[in-house]
Order: sequence, then C-alpha cells, then structure tokens
Amino acid sequence: MSGLGLMNKKLFCFGMGKVSTQLSLKLLEQGWKVNGTCRNNQKKELLEGMGFSIKIFSSPEIIPDIKDDLASATHVIVSIPPSEEGCLSIKHYKKVLESLKGNKWLGYISSTSVYGDHGTEWVDESSKTITKTATGKNRIIAEEQWQEISSKNRTTLQIFRVGGIYSPQRNQIKKYRDNSLNNYVIYDDIKFNRIHQDDLVGVILAAFRENKESNIFNVVDDEPTTTHEQAKFICKILNIPLPKFVKLNDLKLTLKQQEFYKERKLVKNNLIKERLEYKLIYPSYREGLKAIINA
Repeated sequence: MSGLGLMNKKLFCFGMGKVSTQLSLKLLEQGWKVNGTCRNNQKKELLEGMGFSIKIFSSPEIIPDIKDDLASATHVIVSIPPSEEGCLSIKHYKKVLESLKGNKWLGYISSTSVYGDHGTEWVDESSKTITKTATGKNRIIAEEQWQEISSKNRTTLQIFRVGGIYSPQRNQIKKYRDNSLNNYVIYDDIKFNRIHQDDLVGVILAAFRENKESNIFNVVDDEPTTTHEQAKFICKILNIPLPKFVKLNDLKLTLKQQEFYKERKLVKNNLIKERLEYKLIYPSYREGLKAIINA
C-alpha cells in the first residue's frame, strides 16, 4: 500500500461496521488518520481503543456536528444501510456534503440487490436496476443521491455493488459444525453472488487510486454458486454428514423471503479486474471457505 501514494491522508467513515473497521485498520498502519461514526458508546470506546476518532450518529436521536471532520477528510466512505428515504448521511448532512470542495474521494457501499430479477442472465454495471424489493429500492435511491452530491461538488464517487459478504467472523461454518442449520439446506438452482471481506477491502483500497473518474463496481467473486453446492463443499472439508436438502417450493417462506428468492442474477466482476487491476485473493467460495476452515 505504501506504493500507492496514500500517506498523509484522512478517511471519514459513515458507519464503522466490520468492513469499514478492517479498511481503517489497514490505513492506520500506513499513517492515515481515521474519523467516523457508530451508534453507541460501547462501540465508540472499542473503536477509539483501536486508534480512531469516533462520534455517535444514531438517527434521528443523535446527530453530531461533523462539518470539520468532513472538510478535512480526503476520503469519505459510507456503509450505513439506507431507509426508504435513501441514505441517512445525506438526509442529515446534505448541505455539508454539497459544500465539500477540493480533491475528495467519495465511496458508497451498495449491493447487487439493485439489479433485481434477471433470471439466469449475467449482469454488469450497465445492466438495468429493476429490483422490486424494498431494500433494493432503498439502495437505488441512495446511489442516486450520492451521484447527485458528486455531480454538484465535482468530487469522484465510487459505488461498490457488493454481493453476499463472508469472513472468518461472518459465515455459516460454525452452524454446520454445531448442526444448528435446522437440519436442512435449501436445494434449488438459485446461484448466489458472494465476496470475501478481505477482497472487498482490497477492491476499495484499489479504488482509492481511481480518484479522477466516478465509477460503479460490482464486487463479487468469479463463481456464483447454489446453497447446496456450498453445503457439500463445507461438509466434505469438515468431514461431517450432509444436512437434509429441502426444495425451495416445499418451504413456507415469509413475504420478504419470497421476494429475496425471486430476484435471481449472475453478477460479472470484469470491471474491478480491468479498471482497478485487482486480483482476487479468493476467486471463489472454495478458496475463501477453505482458508477460514484451515485457519
């Protein structure tokens, strides 16, 4: 990273979740200053113990003054989930964000859910965003809001449309080991798009260099896969029996679950390789899960 010319920079994070924290720790090692927000005092104390400067932002109750923090930041990244109004950061800080000047880099962590249902077709960053789910629609609103901010103050904006994130701390391996998956796994031909958290952080770092042109990047690995294919792989590595496979149509799903399973697509990741020259650490779920299991 020291070869990327990223020294003496300052990052502001709207929402210090797992991804932003991992990203920030890497930057802290390189001499960056990191400011950000979280939702409660317990998390604030934990993050400040890591070396970050943190303010509590919990809409609508606690809205801190962060004008100076944003003005001095060279990079701003947003990982707060949107509401039906779009991005909460823009809802409360629109005027401040519109007033940002200088060579700023803005990053918004979105989701591949915006694409909606494309069946078995592959989608890229130019594909139509036709989601019918509430969460997907909220993401589209937030993306458009950030694009408007970027256009008004002429700052570079990178939107990251991210697949299902997994990591050593966030995966289903423990559930397989403990046999706590309700004894079944859905057997269906729906293929899900995933990304290891290390690769998501790596893509964002690579995008820091892309500070002159705004882009949208799909952040997924090379191989969408079904839930039962992943289950077979995990059980083979752990040398445990397979859970019962149940067809999707045989399950009683909530309305939200039905909407989720209706929206299918296969997501291309060519742009992160071509534009950002990023090489995936874990090209598929196999490499990523094997590394977690063997750690």
